[in-house]
Amino acid sequence: MKKYVILLILSGVLIVGCKNGCNKNGNNQPVEDSTNVSLGELADSLNAVTRADSIRISASKDSVLAGLTKEVLTIFKQKNYAKLDSFIHPEEGVRFSPYATIQPEDKKFSREAYRKLVTANKGKVVTWGSYDGSGDPIQLTPSEYFKKFVYDANFVNPEKFDINEFIKTGNSINNLKSAYGNGDFTESYFSGSKKNGGMDWKSVRLVFKEVNGTYYLVGIVHDQWTI
Repeated sequence: MKKYVILLILSGVLIVGCKNGCNKNGNNQPVEDSTNVSLGELADSLNAVTRADSIRISASKDSVLAGLTKEVLTIFKQKNYAKLDSFIHPEEGVRFSPYATIQPEDKKFSREAYRKLVTANKGKVVTWGSYDGSGDPIQLTPSEYFKKFVYDANFVNPEKFDINEFIKTGNSINNLKSAYGNGDFTESYFSGSKKNGGMDWKSVRLVFKEVNGTYYLVGIVHDQWTI
């Protein structure tokens, strides 16, 4: 593609140059310009290349985020929690939010702290935030929390999946974009059962940030019907 662009530019330069100095023949008669390439057409070609590159970059990014999402959720499905540490952001760590509203008290761990959490402290009860409605503290071991507020549905094969678009929002204020700034996120969603009128819907959103071309996990946000 780059070679094609360079050839187009060179063609445009040669055309202009010939019009200024190549029309000299024996009888000083102008030589007919047999080409139909104009600067406007050249600009259109360059714009088309830019658009194509932009689409390709976006598609590649979405593929990376979709692949990372499946890897991360597979870790929780298989309960191989220690494997998550290589996905965690090296500077910001990862934050766990039980509901859509991301709160200051939501638990946040560096890579090292998370590794210790799921190994040496895997049986320790941790306060993760507050339950919706009652306001009581969410006090669970890591595996109990992950089962209730991370992987409480078959999110590896969700009913719906999207990237940087919210599928469902409930009563809780969804402040993901303001909390994570320029982070990218995915959403894996189940609509719930007819028996419960869909009130048992649930989503998990994974938030990623890019560092030197690599995307790292910075947030795991669970969402569901709230009071």
